[in-house]
Amino acid sequence: MDGERTMTPPQRTRRRRAGRNLRRDRRWIGASLVVAVGSAALLGSQLAFATPEPPPVVAASAPALSDGVLDLGFAGDTMFGDGSAEKLAASGPMPLLAGVAPILDDFDYTIVNAEVPFTTIQTPANPGAKYTYASDPSDLAALREIGVDALNLGNNHAMDRGGEGLADTIRYAESDGLAAFGAGATRADASMPLVVRSAQLDVAVVSFGEDFGALHRSTDTTPGMLPLRLDRVEQAMRSARDNGADKVVAFVHWGNNYEDVNAQQRYWAGVFSDAGYDAVIGSGSHTLQEVEVLDGMPVVYGMGNFVFGAPGRFAAYGKPGLGAVVGLRWNHGGTGTVSVRVIATDNKIVDYVARPVPESDLSTARAIIGDAVTWHGDVATLRF
Repeated sequence: MDGERTMTPPQRTRRRRAGRNLRRDRRWIGASLVVAVGSAALLGSQLAFATPEPPPVVAASAPALSDGVLDLGFAGDTMFGDGSAEKLAASGPMPLLAGVAPILDDFDYTIVNAEVPFTTIQTPANPGAKYTYASDPSDLAALREIGVDALNLGNNHAMDRGGEGLADTIRYAESDGLAAFGAGATRADASMPLVVRSAQLDVAVVSFGEDFGALHRSTDTTPGMLPLRLDRVEQAMRSARDNGADKVVAFVHWGNNYEDVNAQQRYWAGVFSDAGYDAVIGSGSHTLQEVEVLDGMPVVYGMGNFVFGAPGRFAAYGKPGLGAVVGLRWNHGGTGTVSVRVIATDNKIVDYVARPVPESDLSTARAIIGDAVTWHGDVATLRF
C-alpha cells in the first residue's frame, strides 16, 4: 500500500429498531449479492472467452518462396579472429567466406551458430578461460551479404565478453538486419524461440545448450543462454505452438570437442522426440557427426565448424576437419527432407577458407554420417 490511513469510527446517534431495520439490511445485502454474483458471472464469462497473449518470440519473415516451399539452412560454429586475424586485417572477412557462400544460395532463410560475441570489448569476462573470443561487429555485414539471416547465441562462447558483450552482439546484429536468439539479458529473453514465418509454413527454432557454468547460463535477472532441462524443452514447445508454429526445430549446442556422438546427446535427442519436436540440429563438437531418424524425427548430431577462426586441433584428436551445411524443408504433403553438404574446415589445410568437399573425397564423411542418408553426388539426403 502507498501509506496508512486512520479510520475514525462513526458516532452512533440513536439505537436502531431491530425488526424493520434488520429486514431492510437483509434486502440490501441480498440485492448486493445479486449484483456481485452477476458481476462475477460476467467477469468469468469474459475470462473464459479471452485469449491469453502468447509468450514473446524473436519474429522473422522469409522472403517470397520461389517454389512455394520454405528451405531453411543451418551452419555450424562461426567465429572471425584468433588464428585468422592476419587474413582479416589484410582483406576483411569476405575472402574467408568465399568457399562456402555459394552453398547458402539454396536456402530461403539461413541460421548459423555464432560462437563468439560481436563486440569491441577486448577484456575477457573470464580471464582464466583457455579459449575466449571476440569478433569485430563490422564482420556481421559479410555474413548478411552471403545470405545469413539469423545468429544462434545459445552456446559456450556468446558470453566471452560478459553481459555487455552479449548486448553488443544482439544490438549490432539487429542493426545489420540479422535476427539473434538463444541468449539474452534474462532467462525469459534467452527462452524466446526464433519464429520464421513464410507463405508455406511458420517454423520455430528453439535454442538450447549444455550447462556451461554460471557465467554462461541465464537467470531471471542475469544474462546468458538456456541450458537443457526437461521442463524447458516442454515449455519451449508450448511457446512455439502458442505462437502458431507449424514445425518446431531444436538447435542444440552439445557434445564433446572433437569426439563422436555421446550418450548424453542421444538421451536429449530422445527427450526432444518424446516432446514432439519435428527436427534437431546440433553443433558444438567442431566435428561432423552422425545423422539419424529417431521415431520419425531427424537428428543432425553435429554440423562441425562453418567458418571458424581458430586453428583447430583435428590432428591431435585424430579427427578429420569436416563440417556440414544442412538444409531442412517440408513439402506441401508434409514429407520432410534433410540435405547435407560437407565442407572442409581444418584450417591447417584450408588456411581459414572453408570449402565444399568434392564427391571423390567423401568416403570419410560417408562413414561418419551413416546409413540413414542417400547420396546424390556430393549431397546427402534424408527423407522423413
